[in-house]
Amino acid sequence: MTSQEIREIYQNQYDLVVSSKDEKALISHYGSFSQDLVSSISTNAESLLLSKGTDKGIVKRIFSILIEGLQNIRLHGQKDEADRQLSFLILSECPDSFCLSFANVINPDDFQKVDKYIEKINSYSKEELKETYLSVLTNEYISEKGGAGLGFITTRMKSGQPLEHSYYALSDGNMLFTFKIKIAKSK
Repeated sequence: MTSQEIREIYQNQYDLVVSSKDEKALISHYGSFSQDLVSSISTNAESLLLSKGTDKGIVKRIFSILIEGLQNIRLHGQKDEADRQLSFLILSECPDSFCLSFANVINPDDFQKVDKYIEKINSYSKEELKETYLSVLTNEYISEKGGAGLGFITTRMKSGQPLEHSYYALSDGNMLFTFKIKIAKSK
């Protein structure tokens, strides 16, 4: 995989945020995410949002989604030939919402499965989402990496919004998976 391609996609998404008159970048990172970095970013995001006077309930939801997304990157992202797990995060603020954008490299064999799964949970009502969450939690197989789709379900439930997602083909045959979650500032 080429780090230059991933960096360009990150830079394009970051530039869209920065050039927007309605959106402001609060935290961003391109590269690998160590467990220490995940902890640091999460703590800093929480402190920043609280210092801005953001409702504690909203901060808690954002914190939970942030941890879920960053752990998803760490657990499921493909590594390159230099054993790096290149990915990115952008936390931004709009007048009525906060946005979390995540990206990580996935195997093209997983593309169809992930795409269909997200489309499926995006179509669920609140009740269907809760039923699926409870069903997966109690009945489904959970892989050694934790994968049973609970992260996407949890993120969808906590945000109350569909997960926006897209894919970029990389020259090495892998895909860069990106998803964006909006969290309303009001409950």
